[in-house]
Amino acid sequence: MRILGGKATNQIGKTGAGNKARGSSGSFSVPEETGHTEQARQTVHSSAVHDVSSLMALQGVEDALHGKRRKAVRRGHKMLDLLEEIRAALLGGGLPMSVLRQLERLSDENELSGDDRIDELLIEISLRAQVEVAKFEQARAVAT
Repeated sequence: MRILGGKATNQIGKTGAGNKARGSSGSFSVPEETGHTEQARQTVHSSAVHDVSSLMALQGVEDALHGKRRKAVRRGHKMLDLLEEIRAALLGGGLPMSVLRQLERLSDENELSGDDRIDELLIEISLRAQVEVAKFEQARAVAT
C-alpha cells in the first residue's frame, strides 16, 4: 500500500471555547412532581416449566450419545494412527507385534456410536485393520 500524502500536523489545532457544554453552573436538579403518577403496565404472564425431569432426562440421553460418538471417533482415530504406524514400520523394515495386536484388539470392538456416518467409517476402518492383521498373520504362518 502506498501513501502519497496527508494533512500536515501543523494544521491540527485545539478545540475552541465555543465547544464547551452549555448550561448553568453544572448543578443537577430534579424536576418538580406534578402529583400525577402512572400505573405500572401489566406484564405478560410467563408459562411455568411443568416437567423439569423430562428436560433433564433428554439432556442425559444427549450426553450419552455424545459420549458414545466421542469414544467411537477416538477409536477410529487410534486405528488410523496404528495403520499409519504399520505403514511407516514396513517402510523402515520392521514391525513391532504390539502395534499389530493393539490394532487387532481395536478392530474387534463393535461398539457403535449411534451416528450412521461415523459407524460406516468405523466399519470401513475396522475392515481395513482386519485385512492388515490377516496379511501379517498369513505371512508369519508362511515364514514358520
